[in-house]
Amino acid sequence: MSFILSRDEMRDADSRTAMELHVPSAVLMERAALLTAGRVIKRLDDTGEGGSSRSGRKVLIVCGPGNNGGDGFACGRILMERDIFVEFLFVGQEEKMSPLEREQYLSVRALKEDAVFFGSIPVMDHDIIVDALFGISLSRKIEGEYADSVYRINAGRKQGAYVISIDIPSGIDADSAAVQGVAVFADETVSCGFLKPGNVLFPGALYNGKLIEGNIGITEKSLKRRPRISYLEDNEIRLPERLTDSNKGSYGKVLIAAGSETIAGAALLSARAALRTGCGMVRVLTHENNRAVIQTALPEALVTTYCEDSFSGEKNGQTSLFDYKGKTIEDIVKEAVSWCSVIAAGPGLGTDSNAVRLLKAILDNAGSRPLILDADALNIISNDTELLSGISPETVITPHLMEMSRLTGIPVREVKTHIMDVASDFASGYHVTVVLKDSRTVTAFSNKDIVINLNGNNGMATAGSGDVLTGMIAALAAQGVDTERAAALGTALHGKAGDRASERCGQHGVIATDIIENIR
Repeated sequence: MSFILSRDEMRDADSRTAMELHVPSAVLMERAALLTAGRVIKRLDDTGEGGSSRSGRKVLIVCGPGNNGGDGFACGRILMERDIFVEFLFVGQEEKMSPLEREQYLSVRALKEDAVFFGSIPVMDHDIIVDALFGISLSRKIEGEYADSVYRINAGRKQGAYVISIDIPSGIDADSAAVQGVAVFADETVSCGFLKPGNVLFPGALYNGKLIEGNIGITEKSLKRRPRISYLEDNEIRLPERLTDSNKGSYGKVLIAAGSETIAGAALLSARAALRTGCGMVRVLTHENNRAVIQTALPEALVTTYCEDSFSGEKNGQTSLFDYKGKTIEDIVKEAVSWCSVIAAGPGLGTDSNAVRLLKAILDNAGSRPLILDADALNIISNDTELLSGISPETVITPHLMEMSRLTGIPVREVKTHIMDVASDFASGYHVTVVLKDSRTVTAFSNKDIVINLNGNNGMATAGSGDVLTGMIAALAAQGVDTERAAALGTALHGKAGDRASERCGQHGVIATDIIENIR
């Protein structure tokens, strides 16, 4: 697991590296510059022809007043030492340069006195533009000559220049990922040390281009405490190990309460996803109308059904466990829950009075079992959040933005803008795990720690995708993965499966079944 640092955490890590690990700030700046210069050289070499890849090519470095500008000056000096043509545009007041930046600026002037322009540059005809204007320090709207410089960088990109931003595209808030008026559209962003929320959340992530995470000497040893935001590395995103000496009972039993009188697909997708993710057995609790569909399409699943008479409150004698006749819905739920090790509820369930009664019966009987609540289960709860009182801490809810808005009363736009805060506040307030689904899904735990999923693509914005995720998380929990880990890992596996599906089908062609077929 790798960490994502806020603006303040990154500043503290930088300071602690210098003060406690005795790596001077000037050395950290030089390393950031070397990292960026290496990306510039790679771009020149990759796009050049034969031995002329660097000669005749022009690099412009746009520097602002601060250490990000110092990184830019240092990067340019390194390129100049390699006989690459570099020009610098400094934006702002020279007296506001940071001490480290001033040293780098004077070093550049010593190499070539007329390399630095102030305010504007005569001709924008550069092959590469390095954005070293603000970095993570920006916390207010860009205006005046700074905004004009951003516009000019973007105009240069439209004319064919390749834009590389240092740390984060200028104009993106490092904490919220908001655009502060205007922002640089980079082709590539070199994140120095750790990623920041602004690198990975939207809309900021749209401005990165290719995101390069580089080590400049600020490591986990530089951290005062464990950061609250992280992401799963690629080698961690894998299904649980299987035992050589095992049977279907070794991998858990998932009960999926889903579907309604007229909806069968959601239950089918969740059940199939759970089986593909490796659980030993799946039982679908659904309306009798769905029995034939599910047994035909997914014979591996067991099916327990109910009908309208199940809600009448009358009992007409003893019947078998898997037959709704003569049993109330409470009877059916109690028996089905006693069979399973994990419960998933909500996809396609409906929100009428019968669905409410069914969900209440599930919550009353769940006990300490892991419980995954999605879709209509959350819509029912949004009308009565008291249903969450006394719920097991092994509960995971998986709302999309609109469902979260219903649960909290917060407008959708605000939920999206403050996705981490909304998710973590709800998780800590109700002592559950929240998987808040968006282009960057955020998993928040009751202790307010957060895992951001970096996988997935817009092809996954398709009907049934969330039902698949519900089944996957439930299956991981059934295999013994603790619910917090199951939520974060399930989301990452879901994203990777969607990426594989997109590679095969194209982003326009992905359907939920394709995601299931690419779980591995």
